Amino acid sequence: MFSTFRRIFSAEKRKVGPECQAVPTDCLNINDLPSEILSLIFLNISGESLCKNVILTCKKWKEIIDLPPFWINKILHESRASKKLLKFLAESDNLQPKQLFFKNPFVKNLIKNACAEKGYDFWDNRSFLEIPNTHSHNLFDYYHNEYLKKYCRNSEKIQEQNGFIIEPDDYLDRPAFESDGKPVRNYATTYYRCTKYQLIDLYAEGIDENMLKKTKPKIEIKDWYAPRHDCGSEYHLRVVLYDQKYNEIKNVSCDEVFGQWSEVFWREFKEIIKEYPDSLRLI
Repeated sequence: MFSTFRRIFSAEKRKVGPECQAVPTDCLNINDLPSEILSLIFLNISGESLCKNVILTCKKWKEIIDLPPFWINKILHESRASKKLLKFLAESDNLQPKQLFFKNPFVKNLIKNACAEKGYDFWDNRSFLEIPNTHSHNLFDYYHNEYLKKYCRNSEKIQEQNGFIIEPDDYLDRPAFESDGKPVRNYATTYYRCTKYQLIDLYAEGIDENMLKKTKPKIEIKDWYAPRHDCGSEYHLRVVLYDQKYNEIKNVSCDEVFGQWSEVFWREFKEIIKEYPDSLRLI
C-alpha cells in the first residue's frame, strides 16, 4: 500500500487539465492530504500494522493513530462493537477505544478453541487419569488398540489426548452446528473419566477492576453436550469464580448421568451470572 502511495504522489510527471499538460508533481506528498483523508485510509489497514509499522512513519501519522476518535471509527468500521456498547462504556467512564478494538470481551467467547478448531491448544489436562478399577487395563488397551481404529473414521488423522478425541463435524448421527448452520467439531471422551479446563483472566481479556465495578457485565456460561447411545455416560461441568488470590467467590455446576441406550441429541447448559463481588478476576 505504501509503495502504491509513493508511486501516485511521487511521480515525476502527471498529465492534468483539458490540455493534458505534463506538470511536475514532486511538490505533492501524501502528508499534504488532510488528516481526515489519512484517517479514512488508515481505517483500511489492520490494527496490528497500524501499531507496529504505520505509527512509526512520522509524527503526523502517529498523532492521527493515537487519537481515541480514530479507534472509535475503526471499531465501527470493522463492526467490532455496537454504538450502544460504546455509549454504555462512555457513560460509565470506561471507554478505552484502542483497548476495546484489540480486546473486546463483550462480543466473543472467552473460552479459546472451544470447538477443537486448533486441536487441544489452550486446554489443560489433569495430570492423572481416573480409570475404573474393574477391568481397567482391558478398557484402556481396548480403547487405544481397537476402538480408535475400528470406529473413528480416518482415526490416524484425529488427534487423541488423555482420553479425549476430536470427532469430525459429520461423525455418527449427532453432528453439531453453529447458529448459522456451519458444522463444528467436538471433543468426545472414552470409557474412563476425562477432564480438561481453562483458566480465564478477566484483566488480561480487557476487563479491569474499574470496569467490573462500574459496569458489572453479565457472565454467560454455555455448553452443549450429548451422550453416546450404546453405553452409559456422565457429564460434569464446573465453573468457579475467583479473586486474584484464588479465593473462591462463586461456583456453578451441572451434573447429568445417562444410562445405556439413552436418546442421542445435543443438550444445552446455560446460566447467566449477574451478581458478583468487585474482586472477581479469574474464572
